Amino acid sequence: MQITRKENKSALILSIEGIIDSATAPQFEEALYEASRETKSLTLDFAEVGFISSAGLRVLLFTQKKMNASQGTLTLINVSESVREVFELTGFVSVLNIA
Repeated sequence: MQITRKENKSALILSIEGIIDSATAPQFEEALYEASRETKSLTLDFAEVGFISSAGLRVLLFTQKKMNASQGTLTLINVSESVREVFELTGFVSVLNIA
């Protein structure tokens, strides 16, 4: 998995490439933890994410709660149909802001 940072005024965009599973979740968690400490507006570009496991979902849920607590926003963009289906099946579409 590869994560690319891009700052856009007061927002931070992380572009994720690859799969998010139990092997890559620690790297994903570290990147999101650091990003959530730096900004109130965090966007995750999922255009190149082909799969997300329950380990990745846990990281997203933790980050969403952290952003809510600090009155920040977490937005997912360019989510593929297969990943969106995982979000729908798990009920994450009601928890996450998916643009």
